[in-house]
Amino acid sequence: MARIDQLLASYRRHVALTPRGNLPLSQRVWFVVYPPEDERRLVNRIPEFEIATRDEGLDWRRIDLGGAFADWMDTFDPDERADCLAAPDIVETYADPGFVEHLVERLKGELAGVPAAVAVNTVFAVSGLMELYDFVHVSALLDALDSHLPGIVVLFFPGEREGNTYRFLGARTGWNYLATPILTDD
Repeated sequence: MARIDQLLASYRRHVALTPRGNLPLSQRVWFVVYPPEDERRLVNRIPEFEIATRDEGLDWRRIDLGGAFADWMDTFDPDERADCLAAPDIVETYADPGFVEHLVERLKGELAGVPAAVAVNTVFAVSGLMELYDFVHVSALLDALDSHLPGIVVLFFPGEREGNTYRFLGARTGWNYLATPILTDD
C-alpha cells in the first residue's frame, strides 16, 4: 500500500473516534506526518481526507497557507519590499514576529467565517506548512492561536516524528507536542 493510502487509512481510524471538544488545543491537534518528498501527492489527495471527515458527520474547513509568504510581502511598501528581497537576511528579521502575526490574522479570518455552534464539530485542516519553513515555527503558530481554534486541527506536516518530538521537514530541530500523530505505520 502506498504511503498516502496508509496515511488516509490511519486518518479514517482517527476521525471515526468521537472528538471531545473540551480538551485543550494541544490535545485536539492531529499531525498527519509524511516525508517531505510526498508533499505533492498528499496535497492532491486532501479531498479524500475531507470525504473521510464528512463520512463521520464532522464539518471540514481547509486552510491552505500556500502563498502566505508572498501575501505577507505584498503588505510591504514597494521600496521596503525591494530592500528586503535584495538582502534576504533582512527578511528573517522582519518575519519574526511580522510573518507570524500575518499568519495568525489570516487564520483568525478563516475561523471567523465558521459559526461557533458548528466550529466545535469542525476539522480545521491546515496545509501548505512548507511555506513557513525558515521563517516560522509551526509550534509558534499553534501557540499564538491556542484560544482561537475550536474543534480538531489537522496539520499536514512534512517531516518526521520520534516519540512526541516532531521535526519539520526533517531539518529543523524538533519540539515536543501532545498532538495525536497520524502515521503510515499506525
